[in-house]
Amino acid sequence: MKFSTQLDITRIQTLTDSIFAVAMTILILEIRIPLLLDSGHLTKYFFRNTLSELFIYFISFLTLGVFWIGSHFHHNLITQTDRISSWLNIFFLMMICMIPLSAQFLNHYRHEKLSIHFYCNNLIVASLLHYCMLIYAWKKNYVKPQLTPEYYKNAKHRILIPVYIYFAIILVSFYSTNIAIYLFMIPLVLHILPERGNKELSA
Repeated sequence: MKFSTQLDITRIQTLTDSIFAVAMTILILEIRIPLLLDSGHLTKYFFRNTLSELFIYFISFLTLGVFWIGSHFHHNLITQTDRISSWLNIFFLMMICMIPLSAQFLNHYRHEKLSIHFYCNNLIVASLLHYCMLIYAWKKNYVKPQLTPEYYKNAKHRILIPVYIYFAIILVSFYSTNIAIYLFMIPLVLHILPERGNKELSA
């Protein structure tokens, strides 16, 4: 009897959802407000520190949401998986787990180029691993029959465009770290836009 190298997709989906849930929860736990501050100092601290920390939490949470949606679509569009695709997913999840650390680094050193570069590289590697997962599934014909070449092409572009933006943010950070941080909103806005391609894929 021939041994099958296919693995259970539902197990991978369960692991992926669990890791995303933990990573998204940890983000908010990094934001703390000092105790026993008087009214004047509390207001000053809130506007000087907490608001900027909440902004980084906001973009990090939504970025994780973008990755989760992309991962959800990916697992919904494949029919099978193997050891290589599973390891690609594991390395992808490793980068997802690192995002709370990158966000914390950015929160504490948001005026330093290194923290922005670290955050960007974290997102770049996660995106490229997601890209590799898509290409591997397509090349191995692990995708559903209704996944059209047009949708495949659009999906690749949808993953790569934020990568280009993250590289641009690294360059902008040499000029202004404040401007660079706000540019993280651009990939989020692009992902909110309706996705082109086969509308029947969710069926």
